Amino acid sequence: MKASVCTLGCRVNQYESDAIAEGLRARGFTLVPYGEACDVVILNTCTVTGESDRKSRQLIRRTVRTVPGAVVIVTGCFSQISPQAAAALGADVVVGNEDKGRIADIAYTLVSTGAADIRTAVCDDLRITTPRRARAYIKIEDGCENRCAYCIIPAARGQVRSRPAAQVVSEVATVASAGCCEVILTGIETGSYGRDLENMRLEMLLEQVDKVPGIRRIALGSLDPAVLRPSFLERASTLSHLLPHFHLSVQSGCTKTLHRMRRKYTAEKVLENMTCARKRIPGVTFSADVIVGFPGETEEDFLETVAFCKSARFLHLHIFPYSVRKGTEAAGMPDQIPAPEKRRRGAYLAAVQKEVQDALLDRYVREHETRPVYVLGEKWERGITHGHTEHFVPCEIPTDRDCTGQILPVYLIGRKDSVLKGKV
Repeated sequence: MKASVCTLGCRVNQYESDAIAEGLRARGFTLVPYGEACDVVILNTCTVTGESDRKSRQLIRRTVRTVPGAVVIVTGCFSQISPQAAAALGADVVVGNEDKGRIADIAYTLVSTGAADIRTAVCDDLRITTPRRARAYIKIEDGCENRCAYCIIPAARGQVRSRPAAQVVSEVATVASAGCCEVILTGIETGSYGRDLENMRLEMLLEQVDKVPGIRRIALGSLDPAVLRPSFLERASTLSHLLPHFHLSVQSGCTKTLHRMRRKYTAEKVLENMTCARKRIPGVTFSADVIVGFPGETEEDFLETVAFCKSARFLHLHIFPYSVRKGTEAAGMPDQIPAPEKRRRGAYLAAVQKEVQDALLDRYVREHETRPVYVLGEKWERGITHGHTEHFVPCEIPTDRDCTGQILPVYLIGRKDSVLKGKV
């Protein structure tokens, strides 16, 4: 039996796809690249934006057309929100997010007998045991209760459900014993971890993961800026292996826009929390997500975001033009911004961010000409080891052997755009 898995969307989806693939192998399937002839194809879809919906629909159509004879199982957020649409596009089976843990069993039953018993699961029991690389994503939480005006994900993922700390630690220990030295703890709303558990918060989980033998680097998925509260930073600053880099789901640098988005913080509070983090964790860096062209965003509001991003000094900035998502509050808001204007604002902010990033990276190189950064080797190709520093900056180092999976002390000698050049 042969199977393939194709994934759209976030890190949580990628983690879940890896776990589904492991389940398929355990059931006797051989995994083949997407597009090759096989018995079953699992499509893990996304619905976070209208564009994500379009890509999910396109993927289903293409799979039905180009992999004839294969059973097509569609799962993920698109299937959760639009199961009838997924079925109408040709999916043989549509599986909601909470049933992902049973997909390997469903696939086996379908292929071997031609019938599947698909019932609603209480929660998923996905986990990975054999990481594909030196860095592994570990899902610690599912669901979101923030109800932001632009987002459909709470409807697709449901309420916050945290994995028990012991279960997370056990999985981390398993991947560490298999040779993984870096884990990224991620979720749909990572900062909400522990909200539904007794006497457990994200920083407490980090303290337990920090003690797992073999784990040398711990990173976190995207965080609500409010997570950087003093109590979190105080405990995080004592950890031995937490990387000094946080990716913040900021979304806007204008407090008025944040209010319309139904975000629960102000732009001023974000800067205050980042300042606190810089004091508590020396050398900490930040990246962020920002939406431009949200309904009602004036030119003055946009320029507030530009000024905010300059002050915040983000090392990386992911800029998204607002995308209308049917079924959300924002889709019905007045003063929708025309697409050309959203593109203009995105390009303008990207140009400003490049100036900020260039200055930060030039300083970063100077600071580490004689004081090493530490790069996790992720790929070796044509005599070059590719990886990321502890601040999640991509770096290339000439090596005479494959250093994948090793953490290398590296002196920086320059950069090309946003990629650092170094020597061991």
